[in-house]
Amino acid sequence: MSFVIDINQDQFVEKVVEQSKTIPVIVDFWAPWCGPCKQLTPILENLVNKKNGKVILAKINVDENQGIASQLNIQSIPTVYGFVDGKPIDAFQGAQPESKIEIMIDKLIDATPGNEVPKLLEEADNLFKDQRFQEAQQLYETLVGIDPGNIKVISGLLRCLVQLKKYDDAKEMMGSLDDETLKNEEIIKINKLLSSLGDSGDNDIDELKSLVNDQPNNKEKRFELAEKYLSVNETENGFNELLIIYEQDSKWNDEAAKKKLLEYFDMLGLTDPNVISARKQLSTLMFK
Repeated sequence: MSFVIDINQDQFVEKVVEQSKTIPVIVDFWAPWCGPCKQLTPILENLVNKKNGKVILAKINVDENQGIASQLNIQSIPTVYGFVDGKPIDAFQGAQPESKIEIMIDKLIDATPGNEVPKLLEEADNLFKDQRFQEAQQLYETLVGIDPGNIKVISGLLRCLVQLKKYDDAKEMMGSLDDETLKNEEIIKINKLLSSLGDSGDNDIDELKSLVNDQPNNKEKRFELAEKYLSVNETENGFNELLIIYEQDSKWNDEAAKKKLLEYFDMLGLTDPNVISARKQLSTLMFK
């Protein structure tokens, strides 16, 4: 089955209205002389093909199908409609950024009747926020089976594996992803996080803890301790040490503590429980 089709106005009810009751349909109203159409259509085709059958793109040449264009009040082109369950639920005019179009497509897929992914994904995300990582992992794995190309599902499972310190599993999963997925901003952040994690001996941490206890104002050693904690995924302890440095002297070493916190906030994501807590504490210290 082709995911990109050319249709005429006589086929509109069958190929758009009726088809959208089972699979979302994007309708691209275009014309051969339209410059922006030539830019937009390849983007739409690429994004639709990436969804591998979860959405259909129907292209209509308005010069040859003026009746349906008039019925839908198409006043300029390109105009794009998104149909779900027989009704248009979203639309835009003119060329748009690829990221914005993909958000619209995902919205159409999520709105499809019988699609259980959004509800299950929300449940998995809430388990993650509650630090019930084992349960979250199981649900994300179920979702991977249902929707293997969903970036939110993939990133959620990877973050669970990191939290559970299943680094080999996370790296194996990362290695199985295709090139397009690996270019995703969220996946890049997780890959960077995985690369930052390693094996720091307990003796190293114990020695630094002892030294910092004896010299509480030694920011260099406290910063080194924070980095050791972060390298073994003891995020809460690492953040606490960085917050102590920031409270002692926010400007120390060119704001190194704050920069390190922000770096890890970005890699871990704003839904990470430790990030949520540390961001609140940092904000309080910044506006003291």
